[in-house]
Amino acid sequence: MPGRPALFLDRDGVVVAERNYLAAPEDVALEDGAGDLMQWAHGAELALICPTNQSGMARGRISLEALEAVEAEIARQLAEWNASFDLVIACPFHPDFTPGYGDAEARWRKPGPAMLELAAKMMEIDLKASWLIGDKASDIEAARNAGLKGAIHVLTGHGKAHREKAMSLATETFAVLPAVDLRDALPLLRDRL
Repeated sequence: MPGRPALFLDRDGVVVAERNYLAAPEDVALEDGAGDLMQWAHGAELALICPTNQSGMARGRISLEALEAVEAEIARQLAEWNASFDLVIACPFHPDFTPGYGDAEARWRKPGPAMLELAAKMMEIDLKASWLIGDKASDIEAARNAGLKGAIHVLTGHGKAHREKAMSLATETFAVLPAVDLRDALPLLRDRL
């Protein structure tokens, strides 16, 4: 029996403003529309998952404690909107900074699908009915690699530099939709989930 659909949201540049290795809670700022979109997703009974590459850990720029403090601040700010993630999965690997980096680590780091697949197992998610919102082509490719129904590419964060490649990842069975930001993405999701 298939599980429920999920909405996967990349963290940096999508849910929170891009800070390049966000390591301090005081630097956390929600992107416009994050609270509204997540409130809607809760009401639609979607699982809300945040798969996030955190190579700053491999680079020695972010400690586990700093990551946890940032996540606590994100959760606090989302709570002001009566919104929250059901699950956050962070990948600390980077091919240039993780000793012994190989195929196993590459599956976890987006564009690898392992974070999305783990969420599906943990939360009984139907990946084929799920969507992702990301600002990088690697986010969109991870969604395609995990077998999601589609993805929305936003221009916040690193989105402008990744738009062309992200849009080229669409196939007959995997939709990629353009949006300016999360406010623009919400009506697109309403029509499809």
